[in-house]
Amino acid sequence: MISEKEYEDIIVRMELGVCTITLNRPNKLNALQFPTIMEILDVFKFIIKEESLRVIVFNGAGKSFCSGDDLESMGPLDNEYSSLDPQFKLPHHKLIYLIREIQIPVIALLHGYCLGAGYELALACDFRLAADNLEIGDHRTTRAICMLHGASWFLPRLIGFAKATEIVLTGKHLNAEEALGIGLVNKVYPAKQFKELSKEFIQKIAEMPTKCLGYNKTMFNYSLINDLPTSLQNEFNLFSENMKTYDSREGSRSFIQKRKPQFKGK
Repeated sequence: MISEKEYEDIIVRMELGVCTITLNRPNKLNALQFPTIMEILDVFKFIIKEESLRVIVFNGAGKSFCSGDDLESMGPLDNEYSSLDPQFKLPHHKLIYLIREIQIPVIALLHGYCLGAGYELALACDFRLAADNLEIGDHRTTRAICMLHGASWFLPRLIGFAKATEIVLTGKHLNAEEALGIGLVNKVYPAKQFKELSKEFIQKIAEMPTKCLGYNKTMFNYSLINDLPTSLQNEFNLFSENMKTYDSREGSRSFIQKRKPQFKGK
């Protein structure tokens, strides 16, 4: 069971279909090191088999979500972790890929610093909810460090090419309202109410038809690298698969019976 396993760098909790993965290195502002990523990848081995899963949540313990990679402990690119999966150069890459591929909504809860590799992790998620004390961006160019974990792919698609270029090439940080204004985050809540209000959002997503959300997520992923005719065919194929689900039938029944649907995520 996920909830029964203890980790060094993260805390994992499974409750009412919501798997919460908390980065737990608060004394380092939750800076990522290779063991951190390997622990999260271990969690994904379990959750991809968890039929009751409705939502995955990433957050950070203490004062920040994540300050980026821990450069003091990360080590060189050719370290032992680079050969763990031949498809990916780094464990980070496999994690980013899995977040996009899993047919489950993934939500990042952002407060304090969300920088570098931390913001690249957030970019991969389906929703980014922010506390009003958020500082988000990528200052790595000011230290002659390039993007490494997917920002070149995600950022232009989320906020447009010009804004993405400005943020990355200038090393700019944004506050919560600025991030909301350009579509980098979906919601901004007062820091004192962040836990409560984000929980309400998570619960709403958890109560929705999870299979349908997953198919729609897959459609978006597919459309980004395929043309319109093949995307239309892919939509039809996944639409047909969704029609076989319990929630699809429940959606139709509840509409006819004029009541609120009770989805099971199946």
